[in-house]
Amino acid sequence: MPGAFILAANHASVFDSALAGVTVSRTIYWLSIVEIFRHPLARWFLSGMGAMPLDRSGNDVDTLRVLARHLKAGRVVGIFPEGQLRLGQDSVLRGGHIRDGICRIAQMAGVPIVPCVIQGGEQFTDWRNWLPLARTRYGVAFGEPIWVKADMEKGPARRQMVTRLEQALRALNAELVMQSCNAEL
Repeated sequence: MPGAFILAANHASVFDSALAGVTVSRTIYWLSIVEIFRHPLARWFLSGMGAMPLDRSGNDVDTLRVLARHLKAGRVVGIFPEGQLRLGQDSVLRGGHIRDGICRIAQMAGVPIVPCVIQGGEQFTDWRNWLPLARTRYGVAFGEPIWVKADMEKGPARRQMVTRLEQALRALNAELVMQSCNAEL
């Protein structure tokens, strides 16, 4: 998809951003938590990938300005709207909920949110699954862009966008599960 958008992905593995990145032909500027950037090696690695640290303890105006500049320049910003790693029933894919901050950013920037589901990233915690002959399977799926409703008040429009994004992520997950089942037959 050309132009600026926010890529909204589920977050079940520390490898999710890398798996999404290898399936998209554009650079994704990921938003990450500031706590990870406190480790020098992690800071070097994430900064090299274009990741931005977000301090969730307050209103991190500096990071939001950088994020806005990326979107204004027509770039892709990646956000995990679950806010942290989520597995099982806590995951948005299985009925958990996302935070509305992603929708606030989309409203302010006037850009769509593209839903993205990533499956199988947790397998890469075992180093053997990185070997070329391991043929480790993972899946990444993208949905249709979700635009904020301009004809509604901001609060209700944001809540509606959150609901639509949660539904889109669950539907994409179901599609990936079906594709995986069909591939195994």
